[in-house]
Amino acid sequence: MDTHRLSAEAFNDTFQAPMQDVTTTAEQIVDIWPYVDAIPQADLESFELADVAYVYLNPTGRYEHVLIATEDKNVFFVIVIDVNQVKIYGHHLLNLVELYGLAEETE
Repeated sequence: MDTHRLSAEAFNDTFQAPMQDVTTTAEQIVDIWPYVDAIPQADLESFELADVAYVYLNPTGRYEHVLIATEDKNVFFVIVIDVNQVKIYGHHLLNLVELYGLAEETE
């Protein structure tokens, strides 16, 4: 399976404030796990993936962000789903430690 690592710019193009938290109401659009299994280890930057922590929908309803937790509660592996095309658009490592200068917090 082909995977597509999104640059920060490409990821930000799918993000629009305010993102709607649909974690408790989201229905599975596509099965992300075969895609996740195909992601090169280098894209994980040594983080270990856990379960889905959050799901957000952008205001236009075009992109859904599925945030997979890591051992650091401030780092998420995001699978971006194109809702209109019903397919995975790509993935991005969302490292809030680097992005906002937060402290690393392992669980």
